[in-house]
Amino acid sequence: MRSQVRLLIRTSRPLGWLIAPLVFLLGLTAFGSPISPLTILQLILLTFPYCILLYGTNDIFDYEADKINPRKTVLDSQEIETNFFPLVKYLSFVVAIALFASAVITINLTNIIAMSFLLFFSYFYSAPPLRFKERPPLDSFSNGIIYFFAPVSLGASFGATLLDIPIQVHFITACVMGIHSFSTIMDYSADKLAGDRTFAVVLRKRTASFFTVIGFTIAYFFSGFQGSVVGYFLIFCALLAGIITLVPSEKFAKYFFYSMGIGFSVVGVYEILRYLAFFF
Repeated sequence: MRSQVRLLIRTSRPLGWLIAPLVFLLGLTAFGSPISPLTILQLILLTFPYCILLYGTNDIFDYEADKINPRKTVLDSQEIETNFFPLVKYLSFVVAIALFASAVITINLTNIIAMSFLLFFSYFYSAPPLRFKERPPLDSFSNGIIYFFAPVSLGASFGATLLDIPIQVHFITACVMGIHSFSTIMDYSADKLAGDRTFAVVLRKRTASFFTVIGFTIAYFFSGFQGSVVGYFLIFCALLAGIITLVPSEKFAKYFFYSMGIGFSVVGVYEILRYLAFFF
């Protein structure tokens, strides 16, 4: 039992437990939605349970590829034993039912649609026959939905409809797509050796980084974030991606990617705290 619990925790990527809840809170606070038992329920389900579904599905369908990928290790690829697969599949199914049920009981069409998007792309990003992760640029598009648009829409749904969601959300979603495409650069050599069809492998490293530059640049000029913390973050990411477009170093791309991730988290927490300070 202890070994199974340890494997489940490792499979769920503990660092990922905060991503969807953080974005969910951004949507919740953006419209001043009140905290309720339903918002708390979805917030909790989006932590460890949702990560079992998202990353567990990925590990199961990537099992054979991960074994031959030189960048994969036991700690980051989670090469779980095949006899552990049934438990992961079962728990993923239970989590999917629980997440969808949490949307249905809100009697909120926006919440139900956003949750449907989240579950659909979370599963078919890795699972056949669609397996978006091997269909660039659909892999980056899926990540934009999974890591930003769907969870932020879930939070926003408690105070708005899909039609009320501002254009800025779509611009930031495009930026998240860019961050994903950028992330494939640092693993280019290993993924190419393993035969993984990532964005950088299929469309080349410079294309992946330039895609990121375009996304962040358009977001900066047309989202209305100029002069704000978010705006500075957009410039920062565009500059980092621009450097890699000129010098497509996998080593530099790795450090820059981590910088983007940290920056995104800091900006997200800042915006939530700024809202809470104003609210109270």
